[in-house]
Amino acid sequence: SVKATGATGTRQKEGQYINKSLLTLGHVVHKLSEISLRAEQQQNNSGGPSITPTIKEHIPYRDSKLTRLLQPSLGGNARVCIISCISPALANLEESHNTLKFATRAKKIQQHAKITEVADEKTLLRSYREEIEELKRQLKEARELAALAGKDHIQKQRGTIRTYDSSSEEEDQ
Repeated sequence: SVKATGATGTRQKEGQYINKSLLTLGHVVHKLSEISLRAEQQQNNSGGPSITPTIKEHIPYRDSKLTRLLQPSLGGNARVCIISCISPALANLEESHNTLKFATRAKKIQQHAKITEVADEKTLLRSYREEIEELKRQLKEARELAALAGKDHIQKQRGTIRTYDSSSEEEDQ
């Protein structure tokens, strides 16, 4: 706060921007923790993953540069570690309490990190060629199996006809 630091002019403006960013970060973390808690409650009530779609809530990532920068991390596609520092001094009791509340909310956010690979052109071409070769091999195997099945079917039909012919010849004699 301005009273605690005695900042004026440019430093005061910078402090205001920092406080606004931290306040917005607090709002974002609060919204995300609420969503995580609701999803967990819904999952516990239904006994499994929710089939019904949840209502999309607006999360104010765009309200500050800090939250915009942290959006991919906070949005669930990352592993996140938050270190919260508090002070044992009585003068900082309110700030320490707010920090602990923030950390508790942040802890409730469920993250679902997924590996996303970015491949260059050579890697993509190599993987496409490997996939094409694999598909060609599978097609060849399928054709061979179909040809074998067709031969077996024809042989069975011929056997049935011969059996029929031979039994009719026996009847004629």
